Amino acid sequence: MKALPLISLYNLKLFFKHTYFKYILVIIMILGFFIIPNPKSDYVTFTVGNYTGGLNLVWISNLTPVYINAIFSLLAIFISQNLKKREINNNTYINFRLSIKSNFQLLMYKVVSLFFYLTILAFILEIIILVINYQSYNWVLYLIPFLYFTVPYLFFLASVCVLIDYLVDLKFLKYILYFVFIIFIYNTNIRHVLDITGIQELMDNFSNVEAKNKDSFILGKIKFKDVQYVNFENFITPKSWLSKFYLFPISLIVVLLGSFLFKRYSVIRKTEQNPASTKKEANVSAVKERAYHPISSVSSFNFISLLKAEFFLLSNSISKNLKLVALVLWILAFLAHGEIKTLIIAAVFITLLPLNQNYLAGKYTNNTFYAEKISGYSSFMFVLSKFLLFLVYVVVVIPVLDYTSLDTSLFIIFKLLFLFLFQLAYVTYVKDYLLVEIILIIIFSSYFSGIPVYQIF
Repeated sequence: MKALPLISLYNLKLFFKHTYFKYILVIIMILGFFIIPNPKSDYVTFTVGNYTGGLNLVWISNLTPVYINAIFSLLAIFISQNLKKREINNNTYINFRLSIKSNFQLLMYKVVSLFFYLTILAFILEIIILVINYQSYNWVLYLIPFLYFTVPYLFFLASVCVLIDYLVDLKFLKYILYFVFIIFIYNTNIRHVLDITGIQELMDNFSNVEAKNKDSFILGKIKFKDVQYVNFENFITPKSWLSKFYLFPISLIVVLLGSFLFKRYSVIRKTEQNPASTKKEANVSAVKERAYHPISSVSSFNFISLLKAEFFLLSNSISKNLKLVALVLWILAFLAHGEIKTLIIAAVFITLLPLNQNYLAGKYTNNTFYAEKISGYSSFMFVLSKFLLFLVYVVVVIPVLDYTSLDTSLFIIFKLLFLFLFQLAYVTYVKDYLLVEIILIIIFSSYFSGIPVYQIF
C-alpha cells in the first residue's frame, strides 16, 4: 500500500484532465449561486413541514454540507461511470490485469482518487457558497459541518461508485444499483438508524417547532406565504465524531468484500473494447478527424489563405451536438425577453467553452505548434487570425444588443473584446487554457445568480 498516495494522485490528475471536468465545474458554479436563496427568491431549498432556516451564517453552515451530499449523490453517478471502459479503451486496463497487487489494493487506488476528486469539487462548492453569502464568520465553526457530514460520506460514496463500475458491466444494471443505493441511504428508517447523509441531524434542528409532517423534508420548494423561518444560533457540532467517521471502516469492509467478486482476469469482449462513444471521448479534438482541403492550392502565404485554414480549425473545434445546442439557444434568445434572454446568451457562451481549448490553445493540446513555427506565416498573422473567435462572440451577443443606443451596444462589444484579449494573451504566453476556462465558467455561471461577476451584457 506504499504506492497508494502516488497512484491515487496520478488517477486524480486523469479526472481533472477529462473533458467533462469543465461541465461539472459549470454545474457546481451554478449550484453555488442557487443553493442558498436570497430573501427575495421565490423558492427555499430545505423545508421541514412549512418551516425553513433563517438566512444567517449558522443555517448556511448547517445546510450546505448536507445539501452537497444530496447533490454529489447524483453527480457521482456520472463522474464515476465508465471508469473501467475508459481504461480498456485507453489500453491502461492491462495494468490492472498484470499488477501483482491484490484486488483490494487496486480498487482502493481508484476509491481514494475518486474520493479526493469529489472532495475537491465539494470544497469548491462550499467556498463559493461561503463567499456569495459572506457574513462575519468563524472559519473553524463554518467548516466543521463540512468535515463532519461531507468528507466521510464522500469516501463511502466513492467506494460504492467504484465497486458498481468495476463489478457490473451492464450500464442499465449500474443505474439501477446507483438509484437503489440512493433510495436506501435516504430511506426514513435507515436515516433514523445511521443518518449517513446528515439529513436527520439537520432535521433535529426543527424538533422544537410545531411542524406538520415533522419526520419528512423537501429539498427545494416554491415559497408560499405559509413558509416560516426559524433563526438558529448554534452551529451543528458533532454529537460524536464516531457517529459519522464509522463510514471509513465500513467503506474499507465494503471494498474488501467487493474485491473477492472483482474478476480482473475475465475475458474482455471486443465490442466493449472500442465502443463508438469512447472513441470520441478519447480524441482531444474533432479537428484531428478532419482533413483540410482548400478550395484552391495556396500559391502565396497571404492572410486570406490563413483565415481559411483558421476558419476550418474554428468550425471543427466544437462537436456537432454542441453547435446544435448553441444554435437553438441563440435562436430562442431572439424570442425571449428581459432576464431570460440574458440567461440564454450566458448558456450559449458556456456551450462554446471547448473553443478555448481546441481553437485558441489547439496548437498546444493537439501538439501542432511546431507546424506554426515552420510555416511561412509570421507569429503576428497567427495571433491576428485568432480574432475569428472574437467575431463569433459578437455574433452570439446580437440578440442582447441595444439597437436604440449605439453607445450601449459598443460598450458590450468593448467588454467582449477585453475578455477575448485576456483569453488570447493568457493562452499565448502561458501556453495553457485551464485557468481561462475556469474564469469563463465563473463569469457566465454567475449570470444565473442575477449578479454577474463581470457583466458584459
